[in-house]
Amino acid sequence: MATLSISFTVETYPVQPINENNFQEMLQRRAYTLLSTLEEKRQIAATYIEHSQAQQKEWHNDKLSPVTNEFKIGNKVFLHRTKAEKQWSGKFENKWDRPFFIHEVLGNGSYKLRLDDKILAKVVHGDCLKHYNFRNNPEPLIPQIGTHSPLINPKDIPQNLEPIVVIEQPPNLNT
Repeated sequence: MATLSISFTVETYPVQPINENNFQEMLQRRAYTLLSTLEEKRQIAATYIEHSQAQQKEWHNDKLSPVTNEFKIGNKVFLHRTKAEKQWSGKFENKWDRPFFIHEVLGNGSYKLRLDDKILAKVVHGDCLKHYNFRNNPEPLIPQIGTHSPLINPKDIPQNLEPIVVIEQPPNLNT
């Protein structure tokens, strides 16, 4: 292992010898300099803080989505099952829990729910709710063989069409 010796000189400002009178004078001058600029620096810092807070508030408000679900007392709603979202065992289970009624509107998108005569203790945010739409015809439309599709209105089919007849011939097994 080799050692390299280097010598260098550092130039510094000339230092005056400090005596008691000189030290007190330097200390007072330094304190006056700091205190005279303190109020100006506080004002500059306050201006920067106000500007920064206004910008942060603007960015935060831009990220917020507007409240799209406005529910009223008595509306029927479904409650999202957030616990089911993290479990893979109930992958095909319904993610929405039975229809509840809005019991009380608390503001800021929060609601109290009731199920028949029982009021739920927990408060629910409107993001976890969706409107309950009652169906008049809850039976599914299943087409029957030999009839038209339920998606096609029979009135839209022209009446002067001739039916197409397809005759299948059995395969010839002798050849």
